[in-house]
Amino acid sequence: MGGANEFHVKENEAAAPSDSSSAEAGEVNTHRQTVGSLGRRTKIKFNSTYEDYVAPIFRGKVLAPSKDGRHIPIQACHEHPLVDERRGHNYISNSIRSARYTPWDFFPRQLWFQLTRLSNFYFLCVGVPQTIPGLSTTGNYTTILPLTFFVLLTMFKEGWDDWRRHKMDKVENRATATVLKRRDSRDQAGAVGRKPWSRLRRSRPESKQAGIPENDELDDAELSWTHVQWDKIQVGDLVMLKRDDAVPADLVLLYASGEEGVAYIETMALDGETNLKAKQALPATQKRCGTIAGIRECGGRVAVEDPNRTLYSFDGRMTVDNYTRPLTLSEILLRGSTLRNTTKAIGLVVNTGEETKIRMNANHHPKAKKPRLERYANQVILTLIAYVVILAIGCSGGYLLWHRQNEQRSWYIEDAPVGFEEIIIGYLIMFNNLIPLSLYVSLEIVKLCQQWLITSDVTMYDELSNEPMRCNTNTILENLGQVGFILSDKTGTLTENVMKFRKLSVAGTVWRHGTDDQHIATSGSRRASYEPRRSGAVKPSIEVTEVAFENAQEYLRPQVARRSSSRLRASAASTREQSTTDLIAQINAHPNTAFSRKARDYLLGLALCHTCLPELKDDGTVDFQASSPDELALVRVAHELGFTVVARSTHSITLLTTDRNGEQDKSTYEILDVIEFSSKRKRMSIVLRCPDGRVWLLCKGADSVLIPRLKQAELAVRTSHDVRRSTEVNRRLHRQSVQLGRRSGVEGRASMAIERIRRSMDVPRSHSQPRARSLAPPGRAINGLRVPSFDRRQSQEQTSPLDDVQTFTRCFQHLDDFATEGLRTLLFTQKVIPAADYSAWKKLYQDATTSLVDRQERIEAVAEMLEQDMDLLGASAIEDKLQEGVPETIDKLRKANIKIWMLTGDKRETAINIAHSARICKQESHMFIFDALKGDLPTQLRNASETIAMDSITHSVAVVDGYTLSVVDDSSDLQKQFYSLIFALSSVICCRASPAQKASIALSIPQHLANTLTLAIGDGANDVAMLQSAHVGVGISGKEGLQAARVADYSIAQFRFLQQLLLVHGRWNYVRTARFVLATFWKEMLFYTPQAMYQRSNGYTGTSLYESWSLTALNTLFTSLCVIMPGIVEQDLSAETLLAVPELYAYGQRNSGLNLHRYLVWMIGALAQGVIIFIVPWSIYAKGSEMSDNGLFALGDLCFTIAIVWTNVKLLLLETHTKSLPIAISFTVTFAGWWAWNCFLSAAYSSSLSPYDVKGGFFHTFGKDLAWWLVFIGTISILVVMEFALKTVKSALRGNKWWQKWGGGMWEGDVALWQEIEQKGGVAHDDDVDDEDQEYEERFAAQHN
Repeated sequence: MGGANEFHVKENEAAAPSDSSSAEAGEVNTHRQTVGSLGRRTKIKFNSTYEDYVAPIFRGKVLAPSKDGRHIPIQACHEHPLVDERRGHNYISNSIRSARYTPWDFFPRQLWFQLTRLSNFYFLCVGVPQTIPGLSTTGNYTTILPLTFFVLLTMFKEGWDDWRRHKMDKVENRATATVLKRRDSRDQAGAVGRKPWSRLRRSRPESKQAGIPENDELDDAELSWTHVQWDKIQVGDLVMLKRDDAVPADLVLLYASGEEGVAYIETMALDGETNLKAKQALPATQKRCGTIAGIRECGGRVAVEDPNRTLYSFDGRMTVDNYTRPLTLSEILLRGSTLRNTTKAIGLVVNTGEETKIRMNANHHPKAKKPRLERYANQVILTLIAYVVILAIGCSGGYLLWHRQNEQRSWYIEDAPVGFEEIIIGYLIMFNNLIPLSLYVSLEIVKLCQQWLITSDVTMYDELSNEPMRCNTNTILENLGQVGFILSDKTGTLTENVMKFRKLSVAGTVWRHGTDDQHIATSGSRRASYEPRRSGAVKPSIEVTEVAFENAQEYLRPQVARRSSSRLRASAASTREQSTTDLIAQINAHPNTAFSRKARDYLLGLALCHTCLPELKDDGTVDFQASSPDELALVRVAHELGFTVVARSTHSITLLTTDRNGEQDKSTYEILDVIEFSSKRKRMSIVLRCPDGRVWLLCKGADSVLIPRLKQAELAVRTSHDVRRSTEVNRRLHRQSVQLGRRSGVEGRASMAIERIRRSMDVPRSHSQPRARSLAPPGRAINGLRVPSFDRRQSQEQTSPLDDVQTFTRCFQHLDDFATEGLRTLLFTQKVIPAADYSAWKKLYQDATTSLVDRQERIEAVAEMLEQDMDLLGASAIEDKLQEGVPETIDKLRKANIKIWMLTGDKRETAINIAHSARICKQESHMFIFDALKGDLPTQLRNASETIAMDSITHSVAVVDGYTLSVVDDSSDLQKQFYSLIFALSSVICCRASPAQKASIALSIPQHLANTLTLAIGDGANDVAMLQSAHVGVGISGKEGLQAARVADYSIAQFRFLQQLLLVHGRWNYVRTARFVLATFWKEMLFYTPQAMYQRSNGYTGTSLYESWSLTALNTLFTSLCVIMPGIVEQDLSAETLLAVPELYAYGQRNSGLNLHRYLVWMIGALAQGVIIFIVPWSIYAKGSEMSDNGLFALGDLCFTIAIVWTNVKLLLLETHTKSLPIAISFTVTFAGWWAWNCFLSAAYSSSLSPYDVKGGFFHTFGKDLAWWLVFIGTISILVVMEFALKTVKSALRGNKWWQKWGGGMWEGDVALWQEIEQKGGVAHDDDVDDEDQEYEERFAAQHN
């Protein structure tokens, strides 16, 4: 504050007048500055008070950083818990909480949330004055008591949902870990978490798992390894992990049973990466901390950074024996990861509970989600509040006029006037039911039933995992029908994380691996599993994507989305591919040919160039543990082809091979060096000493980085460039053909035309889609560019030696074909190194690996020296298996005008490849890669914007990484530029994104693009923050655990179920809820319009037209089923139609079901019908004929009866499209119940002289009056005729542009047309367009043009 005051002083001095002539101006300026300074000081004081006293209640106090991090001793056991320097007391516990509330803050937070809802606040404002005696004509507590009941009921429901989250949190908090404890504390540790009364059973024998003594630690008298619940783990504890154990807290690795202290960690739940990461204990602790005795003698100390959310870096140091060593992420095991391929590991706890990195990235205090429809309902309520106020003022003014003209002249009431404020408050209370409190009670009933219907849908039940669809909340069901963006995780959500080796290219020939028919059958069964009612072949498709180059010398292979099984079959047939079984037979038959030698070297490369560890199972078979599923697929195929790794250490690989005679030969290859893969290098290398003494370099990686490193690099680059140019030309031609097709109307308006609908339903066609390459005939010049002619039907039988040009050409052709099929490609190269050259290089490499400065950069530079002038071995093609139905689901969601963004923590190359396979990238896609590390990010964004503006790009995709996102978030100008650009793109791929960045994107989209709903879907703990930040969170109950499924709003087992969840149930629920809200307001307006009109006839005294008991039971007994039942069972269109025509999903996205225009149309109709309901009985029955009953009840009951019958006729019979049994039962019960109610009133009332003489009226007076019944029937007939006339006019004007804009809305007309098609037999399934379909197509075209 001192700096701020000093600044103000200087500012005032600078602003002082320089001479006396400017004194007045200076005085004015000084006064303005004083006022401004006072305002700023007041604002600062308010913010400070809020942050100090209010904010901690809701989000906890923000802690100041420590001076030098947290210091933790490496000690076998602590006498007292360690103290957190920042707090001044113990470190926080290891318990976590994903629930929104605690028992202490639930009531105040929920009460505030409920009373800030517009409707509840309105009823509170009405209910409080109503309790004042003498103001209300309808009772004192008829509003405040129902409001209290409803608020408490809603709070109870929210509390119940949150209590279930607490129960699921307990499952994780009560998991057990193995912690080093004193033996005398084992009983206490075993009793931790027990209920108090469980101590009565202490006499029972302890579980065998109470302690876990190791063989070499049985003689330790004081300490032992003990099972402890996760929430009881403390900072400073030593935790022992066994293989496949989850890491319970953030640990510093002290010991690992792997060679040289290496432990392998799976971080899929943290960052989405599927490859294992190697963590290595420091030598000082690795030697000592493997036993309890060694831990006792260690005496070290660890200093680590304060808890933060950064997942990709860690700073700390460890001091042992007065020698300090740095701690990096390589020695840290984070909570959320799992120990793999390692027998035992011991770690020191440094962060616990909510201070672990994974929890720091979580959304700790998510706001309660509100349905988007509530915003429009609030607008409706505001208009009704204005209407009630105007109506009350008008009636009060009418009373003043009546008082002046009549009341003052009446001697018996001339001295008893009513004050204006009393009469207006009385009218406000009288008409407050125009906004019915029953709306929210009934809506809760509707949503509970909608929730039950969704969870009962067997089409979203996964048989393999035995997982049904689950709803964790029913508050936002209608949001499922309004989603505009889907933010999807990759691993476990889109993919199954299963790699299958499919093809290989060696010596210019291509060979497939595995049974192709089996793969085809699998694809077919996959298709049948999510579209059980459909038949026919799937359309073949080619997906080619243009990829921006990272630098001028990098040639990225165009990656393409996976083709269907029919395409795979066609590809195999056209190239006459043989299987790898034939390849082995060829090698065995002719082992000494040049081809066989090359093929054998290639297979040796598959078996040796990796970091996999062999594992001998109990049944004698060999399996492998790998750091990535790609490597696992490669080493497994080598094993299947007879090249099996049977042993591996840090120094050697033992390989078992089988010759043509079936004899096995075991050979050992000495490992000299391993140069690891990195995202920058895009390759990995291994240097081996072969059994014959040769030094052999094997390298595998992306073709874009290995081709320039081949022996004949210039020739290889030129050949690759020619292949790539051919692909790019064909892609450009295809993009132009797509654009021409769209302009000429071939594509039409999405799938709204009948022919387009049939294609969306995968109806078999008489002709297949031509391949895009056919647009560019080989060897022809197009636009001045010579397209090379390549023969892609090269015979497999030709295994004679090829020269380098032919080998390069065919191999690169194969790579292009593999990419076209959506397969992940790798190139393999080799090099025999002279011993002298290797010795010289080895010295440089040792210097680089031991360097303390820029170690990684020096290693990469030295590796670059060795990885030159290599020979081409071949290429591999691996299928990254997607979940069932993912590409088809994304296609349909895209047609539904939903943009798909993929947010993952994985590498860029992997993310792009999956995007192609999942069809997030289309055939004509243009890809923009934004990378802040390349510099000048604003220029990159500006160039992309100009490209989009200048070129006719039909589909575009942006690729951005986590670091670039952090740069964007640091600048408001960059944020504006970035989000304005990516919203214009079709899809976004975000790689290397942290959980916090995923959540930030989910929050940023609605901030920069108003009226847009986001849906986040994921399956891991790293997705929890994103799921809580999005408008709708969908969890996948997958392999990464149930963390996401338990905190998400909805849980499904497979990504493909999004089709049914959004396109069917989401749209149904939106339509049902919107219709429910409209119908509820409509019926209240209908009933209270006669009430308002009657005030003129009673001198504006507030006398009710309706009998009080009937008015009380109106919304409960007689008009509840007519709005509740359609809100539950209404289906304006069938599920088949909604899945076949995804574009109909736009009905909810455009808020066509409930908006101000649609609401006004319904309210005007209610006013007109309400006037008729009053005018006709008043004119004909009350004044036009001699009434058998002159009491007010006869007239009021007639108007009430007409209103009730018409309400049920309109809402249940005329407006409801699905005439089901529940609808018929509801109408029958309500219609019969009203007449039973009349009988009850006639018998229950006693005789009185009041205007409401109910006793016997229905039996003896007006009930026998023919005029009463004729007026009732006649009025209903008038209303029915008017309704049908209006529907006829709307149908006739459906194609009129003026009517589309002002009359009924475009999408209402679309729904009516599709309902007509369904009534005529549904969507056709043949290829011939009949006359009726053609007629519809013409009407639809006229409607949209």
